[in-house]
Amino acid sequence: MKRYLLFISLFILSIGFVNAQQRGCNNARREAMEAQKVAFITEKVGLTPEEAEKFWPLYNSFEAQRRDLRHQMHEIRRNITSDSNEEDYKKALNELQKIDMQQSALKLKYHKEFLKILSAKKLFNYYSAENEYKKELIKHIEQGCRR
Repeated sequence: MKRYLLFISLFILSIGFVNAQQRGCNNARREAMEAQKVAFITEKVGLTPEEAEKFWPLYNSFEAQRRDLRHQMHEIRRNITSDSNEEDYKKALNELQKIDMQQSALKLKYHKEFLKILSAKKLFNYYSAENEYKKELIKHIEQGCRR
């Protein structure tokens, strides 16, 4: 009986260890992807070191706020279940609409802030480079899935 409990305990601990390693791997992978994105956009836009020093912290703040809003939207959608009634749906739609408006306001705010750092041409090129990076990333993921 003691062996059985020891075996189960070791099994549970090993699962926890593997999960912790995978989370660490995911964080490392995410950080590597972010570094690639920064390098890709910096090169495509032609950011000077001075521009990059001012732009990337502002961009990171923007992305953190966008991520928070996306998380809020996800939570609202997740809370709608097959048991939800019409009022629940109305409330969720109103909340999603408010968040959508917050996202638009956030984009406008940061667009103005970015223009204080970058020329209009470089900001336009940034938007294009960000879209290009997303397309490249999707293509890379799709190629990985085909293997």
